[in-house]
Amino acid sequence: MKNELVEKKIRVSLILTIFFMIGSMIHVSALPSHADARKNRNSVQQQLQVSGRVTDSDNHPLPGVTVMINKTTTGTITDFDGNYTITVPNAGMAELVFSFVGFNSQTIQVSGRTEISVQLSEALINLDEVVVVGYGEISKRDLTGSVAKVAESEAVARQYNSVDALLQGRATGVQVSSNAGSPGGAISVRIRGTNSLRGNNEPLYVIDGIIINSAAEDVTNASTDSNELQTDQNGLTGLNPRDIESIEILKDASATAIYGSRGANGVVLITTKQGDKGHRTKINLYSSVEFNWTAKNIDVLDPIGFAKYQNERNEFEGSNLNYQISNDQVFSITYEGDVPLVGTTPLQLVNWQDEIYKLSVSHNEGVSISGSNNKTNYYFSAGYNDINGIVETTNIKKGDLRLNLSQQLSPKLKMDNRIAFMYQDGTFAQAGSKSGGARSFTKQVLLSKPIIGFDPNNSEELDLGISNPYAWLSDFDDLTKETRVTLSSSFEYEILKGLKYTLRGGLDYRNKERSRWYGSEVYVGNMNNGLANYSYLKRYSYTIDNLLMYNKKLDGGDRINATLGVTYDGSEVENKVYEVSDFPDKSLRGSSPQLGQLIQQPLALLNADEAIFSALGRINYSLKDRYIFTATFRADQSSKFTKENQWGYFPSAAFAWRANEEQFLKDLDIFYNLKFRLGWGQTGNQGISPYQTLASYATNYYTNAAGNTIIGNSPARIPNKELTWETTDQYNAGVDVSVFKGRLNATFDVYYKRTIDLLQEIELGPSNGFDKMTINRGTIENKGLELGIDGTLINKKDFSFDMGGRVAFNRGKVLELGLDPTPVWRNGVETHVVYYQGNGISSGQYLHFPVNAFMEGEALGLFWGYETNGIYLDEEAAIAGPTFQGTPNQAGDVIYVDHNGDGNISDADLTIVGDPNPDFSFGFDFNLNYKQFSLKVLFDGVYGNEIINGYNTQLAFPEAQANNILKDAYENAWRTEAPSDKYPRIGYRYSSAVFSDRIVEDGSYLRLNIVTLGYDLPLKSGKLFQNVNVYVSGRNLFYITNYSGYEPQVTSFLRDGTIMGVDWVGTPNVKSVLFGINVTF
Repeated sequence: MKNELVEKKIRVSLILTIFFMIGSMIHVSALPSHADARKNRNSVQQQLQVSGRVTDSDNHPLPGVTVMINKTTTGTITDFDGNYTITVPNAGMAELVFSFVGFNSQTIQVSGRTEISVQLSEALINLDEVVVVGYGEISKRDLTGSVAKVAESEAVARQYNSVDALLQGRATGVQVSSNAGSPGGAISVRIRGTNSLRGNNEPLYVIDGIIINSAAEDVTNASTDSNELQTDQNGLTGLNPRDIESIEILKDASATAIYGSRGANGVVLITTKQGDKGHRTKINLYSSVEFNWTAKNIDVLDPIGFAKYQNERNEFEGSNLNYQISNDQVFSITYEGDVPLVGTTPLQLVNWQDEIYKLSVSHNEGVSISGSNNKTNYYFSAGYNDINGIVETTNIKKGDLRLNLSQQLSPKLKMDNRIAFMYQDGTFAQAGSKSGGARSFTKQVLLSKPIIGFDPNNSEELDLGISNPYAWLSDFDDLTKETRVTLSSSFEYEILKGLKYTLRGGLDYRNKERSRWYGSEVYVGNMNNGLANYSYLKRYSYTIDNLLMYNKKLDGGDRINATLGVTYDGSEVENKVYEVSDFPDKSLRGSSPQLGQLIQQPLALLNADEAIFSALGRINYSLKDRYIFTATFRADQSSKFTKENQWGYFPSAAFAWRANEEQFLKDLDIFYNLKFRLGWGQTGNQGISPYQTLASYATNYYTNAAGNTIIGNSPARIPNKELTWETTDQYNAGVDVSVFKGRLNATFDVYYKRTIDLLQEIELGPSNGFDKMTINRGTIENKGLELGIDGTLINKKDFSFDMGGRVAFNRGKVLELGLDPTPVWRNGVETHVVYYQGNGISSGQYLHFPVNAFMEGEALGLFWGYETNGIYLDEEAAIAGPTFQGTPNQAGDVIYVDHNGDGNISDADLTIVGDPNPDFSFGFDFNLNYKQFSLKVLFDGVYGNEIINGYNTQLAFPEAQANNILKDAYENAWRTEAPSDKYPRIGYRYSSAVFSDRIVEDGSYLRLNIVTLGYDLPLKSGKLFQNVNVYVSGRNLFYITNYSGYEPQVTSFLRDGTIMGVDWVGTPNVKSVLFGINVTF
């Protein structure tokens, strides 16, 4: 097997080498031959110069219309006044094709004329528009699957720093969430719900036909402390949104099945820009500056309120007071025996959120150059981003380059080369700790005392204590450097008319290093006398596609579009991690790991190679332009599984009926388009790490009696040779409607998905010597409906108004887990259900257990905790209530519901207390254009989901501790003189140690995602500048929500499918306003 892998690598290397050797000879192939020169001299004698003007139906000039000589690559575009001039060979027989986005194309025979003016009619929906699908293209009229196209304008694309953010609110059934407001923060995309509990749930990304590794990929966490979280970073930041021509989202299996074992979560196809056909060189310059600030502050106690709270807490405990308040100043109180001594210098008062989360300024500059002639098409871009976060130590500096170059080497041979380069240097804040408290930077911003005393040994120095927010800024580093190169080269040869062969090769290289330093001023570093860990990632991914494509219009008007091919995709991943501590000299921080005297984690190499060999096919047949049939098939051989399970087979079939082409509907003249779609397909998911079917060994370190370190090996994983991929069957039915000549359009889809052989981890007994094992077991389903409507309400010369709206409903359910039933009490009735719990949130005091349950017959990830019923208002009620884990209650304690009625609150009383799944998600937008002004607005949101507000495990309970709490929790705490049913008494210690519905909140929201106001400066025809646009844009400007945390759109565990709807740690998301200019000439 090893020899086979070596041979495959050699073949891949040889083919890629041949690709780029040929590519280096482009200029030789492009030189004209003597025969070409003779042909050109002869053609001059037949040339004719044709001029004219292109207008719309209201006789207004249309600038930018493409004028092409039919069946050639020669063309031009109209100027600002709609005028054009083109030299036409063979003037008697030549035809000119006039095309412009949003208008019906026209083809006109020259017939020796020197002046041809054209009036284009409006076509608000273009059924001949080409849609990119897997391994090919297809016209929109022949599409049978559920495909959403996102083709945003420059005005929208320039607002974003990452590609996946462009998807937010713009496509039905696509839900996007983030985990942090820091630069480069990770974003998670879900298409039609969650398909896997342990495997990958991210869609497959394909850029210009080359499969790109998931946005979820990052360096391995090098920390030996499992509590220390590593900030998830977005793996797609290397692609500049301005370079994108269009994004197609394949949602149903009839569209995604051609990607086989990687298509279950949907596919995102990204096409980058090329030069416009027949367009002279176009240069675009842009620059913008962006201001970011926190969307909101959490209303914790101010310094005066905190001093009152601490004094009241001390009174409750029977201890001395800490503070004296006088004239809005706070003074410390110390004691000599029982004698209080009030300090003479007021303590420093601080609002930590204002101190840490600052207004940040970022800027972005770039240039693109594009154009084409009769043989060559080119697009070049260069960009630079300097992105600063609201935490002063967070920053990303990123530069990117792209060159897309295609050339017609001969009448039958075309070559396309695309190369992109990105370098990124970043600094990040601490992601947080599962333990929370002093080990978590973002929690310390809220929990730290807003009153700072003075060092008893130096009255002029502040005594900040360990792990205060300032310490996290000054004595913690999270540094990254990343280089990424993506390269693709393809050759397309026309064998016969309509039959083409494409050979395509691609390479995706990523090199990233990451280091984290914990100094003695932060908790972890203080415990280890300085600690540093290091991670390195080096990955090569390569693709080779051999494709035969046949596209022909048959006699009688039928059309056939077919693809047949074999592909090979592979990757070689090398991860290195190590960690050291005990630094006698900390001045060099993490830049000198050799100073660490204690090795916490020796250098470990974590290599992972994988490959997929595939055969695929698709046929699309349009009968009489009314009945459309599509069938696809893919066979995958994956190296992740044993020989017996390596092959998977993934078919699909779909049918569409263009009812508007039936004569009985044509006569009504109502429908511009009416298409009914029906499809089925099977896809897979192999989103687990390689080698799960093989045993592995780990290095262990032992100390012998003499104190010497002994190195040994021990088994680290039990293999599962039966492991295979998850398989998803999906059914889809839909209808596309267009009326009023395409001015009003709607798409409606219903779907059902069923995933079997779920990849899960099971707990093993101690006798096995292992904790867990990955197996295939279980079944889940997703079903839902999607509706999208868009329309052009007004379309006049100086004024247009477009609107669109989308809504999606998804219901996920666990059907089968393969476990034994467990007794569960609900409302005093014992039932037996099958369920298991997800991963734990924390290993510390707070939420140190799983909070999500996956239960047969129920929605995915339901919150599993204690139900509560208010506060015991008096001692009599408290005594009458059930004990809490054997401890009697007091007045002011939380009332927990005793579901099994045994008089004691225990694990047997755990029940469903919330649901993280939304009832529906939605988005709507409108575009308004008036003369030179343009306004674009996008709203999005979800309704019906709930969120666990992890911050409130401490903030919402006035425990007997020295940390800060919510202002509302202090002011409305239960007191003897003022019994409150909202918050427990000061000093109540149990609420934060357990999970209950008291920290479950409504997560519904409506967000103003983006609003952009632009202005095109009026320019005269023939001047240097073609267009100058200035604009101002705002993002996340407001939310309508009941959620009390920083933002309901944030979730902290994006990469763990067993933890859903938990807001635990993370930098708050931001509001932003951006000012920019875009110049084209």
